[in-house]
Amino acid sequence: MARLGISATHVAAAADALLAEGQQPTIRAVRERLGDTGSPNTIQRHLVAWRKARPATVAAQELPQALTAAIAAELARASSAAREQAQAEIDQAQAEAADLATVGETLEAERDELAAQVQALRSERDTLTGRIEAIQAEIERVRGAIDTAREQTQAAQQAAAVAQAQVQAMQERATRAEALVAQLTQDLAKAQQEAAHLRGRLDAK
Repeated sequence: MARLGISATHVAAAADALLAEGQQPTIRAVRERLGDTGSPNTIQRHLVAWRKARPATVAAQELPQALTAAIAAELARASSAAREQAQAEIDQAQAEAADLATVGETLEAERDELAAQVQALRSERDTLTGRIEAIQAEIERVRGAIDTAREQTQAAQQAAAVAQAQVQAMQERATRAEALVAQLTQDLAKAQQEAAHLRGRLDAK
């Protein structure tokens, strides 16, 4: 997945320009030539394709005429075998690099997806944190209301106890008053009897 619009054409043009200037078209050099943009994995994949598209050039080297034909033939055979081995190694390295570039791009995509998931989780965490703080504040408010109600209940119970004591005292006073009234009634009845007796004696005289 090419990023920021970096295509194979861009990479090839940058690599050709570097070669023309006598520089090696490395990933870093190509990326700098492109303005420090593009994924290194994407640039690597396009460089592999660019190298495969270039014709293999082998500098021809003249052997000294003093060497014998046998030495020349042996050198030619060894050179051909070395070229074949080097080309096989280059092909294998390019294939491995292409695989690594593909894996790298996949990992970059997974990294971006994971980063988005982390951001979403952080947002959800912040939302839940706000809700938890609101719930905790509500719990504290309810606890305060319960404490206030408990204090009011205790005060009412104390007031009720005082009122009950006052009622009991009034009942005791009323009982004593009733007993006093009964005693006074008896005393009055006796006084009336004595007064009637005295009146009778006075009338008899």
